[in-house]
Amino acid sequence: FNTSHVMGAIAMPMNELVTRARASLELVRDIYVYGETNEQTAEAASKLRDAGYQHIAELVGGLTAWARAEYPIEGV
Repeated sequence: FNTSHVMGAIAMPMNELVTRARASLELVRDIYVYGETNEQTAEAASKLRDAGYQHIAELVGGLTAWARAEYPIEGV
């Protein structure tokens, strides 16, 4: 994340994900989740859904897929 990330992304460690999300994100906000692996992405999305977030999308392929589709990234 410190090297490059999806433009506007907010880093949230998995062990603090729900706590941080509750402090800063509305339950009905669109949230796009990605991690280092698709499994990590799925786990994070599941935690947010279990916490009551309603609009969770999983970015399969992570930052690599995002960049390949020529969507904006910040960093390198």
